[in-house]
This record gives sequence, C-alpha cells and structure tokens, in this order.
Amino acid sequence: MREWMMEALGTIRPNAVRLAGAAIGAATAWFSGLPLIAQALLVTQGADVLTGVLCALWGKSPKTQSGKISSSTLAMGMVKKGLEWLVVLICVYVGAALEMEGIGGAAMTYMIATELVSLLENLSLFGLDIPVLRKLLDVAQKGE
Repeated sequence: MREWMMEALGTIRPNAVRLAGAAIGAATAWFSGLPLIAQALLVTQGADVLTGVLCALWGKSPKTQSGKISSSTLAMGMVKKGLEWLVVLICVYVGAALEMEGIGGAAMTYMIATELVSLLENLSLFGLDIPVLRKLLDVAQKGE
C-alpha cells in the first residue's frame, strides 16, 4: 500500500508543478498585455495591500482598534479594490461608447493617486518618509 501511495504522489508532484507554472505563465501574459496605466494601478494596489497587511502584522494598523490584522477589514479592503476595477471597467466602456478613450485612463490616474496617498500613510507608520509622496499627500489634503 505504501508503495502505491508513493507512486501516486510521484505523479501528482510533476503535474502540480506544471499547473503552477502554467498559472504563473498565464498571469504574466495577462498582466503584460494590459495597458501600462492598468499595470501601474495593479502594482500600486498590490503595494498598498502589502504595506497595509505589514502594518497590521506589526500592530500599527489605524483601521482596527487593536492595530492588529482583521480578516473582515482585509476582506473589506479587497472588496474596495475590486469595486475600483468595476469603476475602471465602466469608465473604459462608457469612454469607448462616447468615443472618449481617456475616461478610463483618467479614472485609473485618480485611483493611482489615492493608492499612492494610502501607500505613503502606511510607510509613514513604519517611519519611512518619501518626500515626493509626502508632497502628493500634502497637496491631496489641501484639496479636501
């Protein structure tokens, strides 16, 4: 019985590696096929999520009372990111329908700016200050 198990596991491993490689390849092809501004939005959203989770792991999150990680807070953040992409999708299609292709780009540019502000806030919680992003935050706060 044990030999059969080892043989079965031996065939699963190469298939799992192939599947993982195919998934990574497909994700890379999809990502590289996106317009550069969409790639930038994905990268800034990813950086914001990563730094937000790191803040929570170190107990520095302003999103929870304890400062610690919260699955509901993380889930809500991911829902918001998804809704941002829904807005982008709508803007792209409405822009195409109106023959105003820049509407989707304008929506993504705005969202990138808000992601950068959030990223700066997260980095500031770790004591890291980036002057260019700080200037952006100052300008954004004056506009409120």
